[in-house]
Amino acid sequence: KQLIPHIPYLEQIYFAGGEPLIMEEHYRLLKELVTRKMFNVRLQYNTNFSRLNLKDSNVLDYWKLFKNVGVGASLDAMGPRAEYIRKGTVWSQVEQNRVEMLKICPAVDFYISPTLSIMNAKHLPEFHRNWVERGFIRPQDLNVNILQDPPHYRIDIATKEYKEELSTRYLNHIMWLREQGDHLGRATQGFESAITFMNATDNSHLIPKFWEKTRQLDDIRNENILEVIPELAALK
Repeated sequence: KQLIPHIPYLEQIYFAGGEPLIMEEHYRLLKELVTRKMFNVRLQYNTNFSRLNLKDSNVLDYWKLFKNVGVGASLDAMGPRAEYIRKGTVWSQVEQNRVEMLKICPAVDFYISPTLSIMNAKHLPEFHRNWVERGFIRPQDLNVNILQDPPHYRIDIATKEYKEELSTRYLNHIMWLREQGDHLGRATQGFESAITFMNATDNSHLIPKFWEKTRQLDDIRNENILEVIPELAALK
């Protein structure tokens, strides 16, 4: 009701969370725009990309009508790692969502926006490359967000040896990105920033805190992080 008087003047809407794709208000607003044939309004999203529908509404049916839609998907990893890091994720559904999106509205500007933490630090280049090679994203369609808090999940808690291994992995990935043509520089700069951030501070004294908190969550969820992310055994 508060928005109704302002709708004729809308130029862009940014939907964030919670999770916008399972919010009724989101679909109400899209329906209002469709009723008014306001397809020039730019739609921008931050979503976990776990679900594309709510009740009888599927967001793809709306996105295909609009001229400018941008979707940033908060995906940190693929497969079991994704399901561990963001509890509740069903990875097969995430991939199916991307397949359906490419079929129904391929023109949508889609990119992944992972949060880089110690848990996905070694895996992220592999995930990025996998989705590029499968045609799910272009090389430049990745925007790295470096986790700052809680500090015991930051990548700068890594040991010197682990940081050297990560730096080498990131530099190799940057070379691959440049060969692929990262025209925006967005993905390349993200990995360059990660190297700088990681090596600027030694927070390895927080490794025991990381394992303490991880064990607590694993006990609650009946999980074992090393069964899913075995490379973290190097921090033991």
